[in-house]
Amino acid sequence: MQQRKQVLDLKGHSIVYELTYKKVKNVNIRVKGDGTVSVSAPQRVTQAQIEGILTSRADFILNALERYAALEQTAPREIFYQSGDTLWFLGEPLVLEVRQGQGNGAERKEGRLLLTVRDPEDTELRAKTVAAFYQAQCMEITTRLVRQIQPALQPMGVPLPGVKVRAMTSRWGSCKPSAKRVTFARQLIEAPLPCVEYVVWHELIHFIHPNHSADFYGVLGTFLPDWKARRELLNSYQYRQMKKQEGK
Repeated sequence: MQQRKQVLDLKGHSIVYELTYKKVKNVNIRVKGDGTVSVSAPQRVTQAQIEGILTSRADFILNALERYAALEQTAPREIFYQSGDTLWFLGEPLVLEVRQGQGNGAERKEGRLLLTVRDPEDTELRAKTVAAFYQAQCMEITTRLVRQIQPALQPMGVPLPGVKVRAMTSRWGSCKPSAKRVTFARQLIEAPLPCVEYVVWHELIHFIHPNHSADFYGVLGTFLPDWKARRELLNSYQYRQMKKQEGK
């Protein structure tokens, strides 16, 4: 199996593609999430033929690359919880300020998150202390929202559930009707309050419809007519991007 990288001009854009010759019947083009273009082809196909195919698919390739680049710009960045880092709380930026102290804790104050830790050089300790703060804040806010929203749904059979918060990587919340419990992602506390409200409504309505049927969205739309806009903002991380732009 031969593999090499090539450069090709597509409509004025210079792209790098990785060409692999293997036992396949056709030329296959794949634009990956990291922005790389992968091409697999049978030995009988020349490089000129391959580049002709790539040129014919220029719009598809460039649109995919642009889409992935946009997602990269708005995706959360890895941080190490050092002084000067920007964190997010209910859609608002907080500048992190790390201090040494006798205990470990955090508090919000005038656009800052004051992080006090015994050992400011301990990256893991800084991360754990921030996570504990976010966990507690998310628990407080989602519990309050559940108690505010549930009475409107009680006539439809929705109980007042128990609330849990934990770190999640693939969802913002979950509902377990059999246990009368809703669980929310700790990261949800970073989003604007209307987004948090949307997730709470969403999970509570799952007590009525434990699926995403038309009936489910019918109930959601009745109580939260702008739920689509809230979901789009939540899932796009647009609130982070907007704040970064405002700060330029």
